[in-house]
Amino acid sequence: MSLPAKENISVFRSRTGLYACLALTLASAAFAFAHVVGRGVHAEVPPVGLSFWRWLIGAIVLWPFIYPSLKANAPDIRKHIGPLTLLGGVMILSATCLMIGLNFTTAINASIINAIQPVFTVLLAMLILHDRLRLSQSCGVALGVIGVTVMITRMDLAALLQLQFNAGDILILLGSMGYSLYAINLRKVPESLGPSAALFMIIVTGCVIVLPFYVIETIIYTPVPISATAIYSIIAMSLVSTVFGTLLWNRGNQLIGPSRAGMFINLIPIFAAVMAILFLDESLTLYQVICAVLISIGIFMVLRR
Repeated sequence: MSLPAKENISVFRSRTGLYACLALTLASAAFAFAHVVGRGVHAEVPPVGLSFWRWLIGAIVLWPFIYPSLKANAPDIRKHIGPLTLLGGVMILSATCLMIGLNFTTAINASIINAIQPVFTVLLAMLILHDRLRLSQSCGVALGVIGVTVMITRMDLAALLQLQFNAGDILILLGSMGYSLYAINLRKVPESLGPSAALFMIIVTGCVIVLPFYVIETIIYTPVPISATAIYSIIAMSLVSTVFGTLLWNRGNQLIGPSRAGMFINLIPIFAAVMAILFLDESLTLYQVICAVLISIGIFMVLRR
């Protein structure tokens, strides 16, 4: 359930709202954890395999808890298997773009670029759902685009003029756009299906779509090694980001709505920066700070109403 209209005025005045804020904050930390782990093991674990096994193991972990819901909603699942498959493909292909991008860019860069997702969501809502933007929202979208441009070009005008962008940043940007497309199309999933059963089916169908890419990567590039690093990183991402993070994020969205929940995506760069500096010896630069500020102001202007 979402908060009543009166409580929507101030989330922090209700216990439910505070619980939602805590859940969304922890979810943001869990998603930032995936960025840092993906970057940390990129030299040893191939990205498509890492993404595939992360999601598949997450589905296996969820299975015992949601099997009764799956059984009860089997008719609805069969009826809506098309939209569920579309959502699964979009979500896990986007996550795979993120993992591939982390081979070429830093965890801090990835998390900051990913913070533009709410702006993409608003733009897609305008194009697909015909939502209208206020002037302040349009300015917010523009600031978000400028912020991402600063990140991709690293404040190098020559890179912008010569289109010499970092491939990893572009892939992260594509992944963020995919997540926004996923958010827009979530309305195609009927409420009668239930969030747990829908999430499980989205993960499973997405893994089926990514499987051929995983097989190609294994044959042409390299297989996922059977090593302590690979096993620990996959299990950690499955439990922390896929299961824990996604369930908390879904719950927070239920309590305060997707627009307000989207604001918490701004916390991902903060958590990722702290984790990357502590564990990956990355450093925070001026262009990253400028980019984060521009995107945060832009998202606030887009979502404040």
